[in-house]
Amino acid sequence: MKSDRVIVPLSIILLISLLYFRTFTWLIESWTNDPYYSHGFLVPLISGYVIYKKQATIGEVGREPSNIGLLFLIPGLLMHGIGQFWTIKFLSGFSLIIVIIGLILLIYGSEIMKTVLFPVLFLAFMVPIPPSFMFSFELQTFSSIFATHLVNLFGIAAINAGSEIHLESCSFVVGAPCSGLRSIISLLSLATIYAYILEGNIHARVFVVLSAIPIAIFANILRISSILVVADIYGSDAAMSFFHNFSGLLSFGLSLLMLLAVGRWFGRLKIREELF
Repeated sequence: MKSDRVIVPLSIILLISLLYFRTFTWLIESWTNDPYYSHGFLVPLISGYVIYKKQATIGEVGREPSNIGLLFLIPGLLMHGIGQFWTIKFLSGFSLIIVIIGLILLIYGSEIMKTVLFPVLFLAFMVPIPPSFMFSFELQTFSSIFATHLVNLFGIAAINAGSEIHLESCSFVVGAPCSGLRSIISLLSLATIYAYILEGNIHARVFVVLSAIPIAIFANILRISSILVVADIYGSDAAMSFFHNFSGLLSFGLSLLMLLAVGRWFGRLKIREELF
């Protein structure tokens, strides 16, 4: 029945909204205040758009409810309960995706689940993970060491000590915001979308996604190095004022160009027209 196509999805949305109200509140607060996840608002919109473009395909697939959904639904609800009880908010956030998968399988079946699998899994990029789980400190140290070596090659006297870099006239600490973690998270989400809309070999598309990590790290090292160069020539005030913010935009733009170049490098990868 046509009414089921409206009533069932709305019922699922209402159920999830009630069950995950506190989680949604935390997600919105995180997207608003956490610079690592300012892209979070876009993730559900992108997922919704992809599902919208797949309406015709979904309509051709018949509903075949599957009890396999319980294998996802029950553990997902348990994760949510643990996350709420122990205040592990990101655990509750990831449980939302597992619960959605369980409900889709339980109500619609595996064929429709296959059709919407990507946009559902893509929602993982909207869930903030604490930096302590993402090797932020290790990235700070790694970037500091390589940026120091790079500026040394250009004749700039710099000494590295952990996440600190000492020049002759000033010193810098590569903090968590400059570790490159934010760029990795944002570029990974963009690389995933980019790989999804490309036609071509699955291995090539996976390579495009994974390439986002070294690209983001390399671009961040170049950013830190450029700040050190400006500081050596014009002083720390010049480096940490306008140029500090400008270099962030420049670094991310360079990352995007390198990501596009990786996709282009495979040659046969083309944009899938049906998604637009």
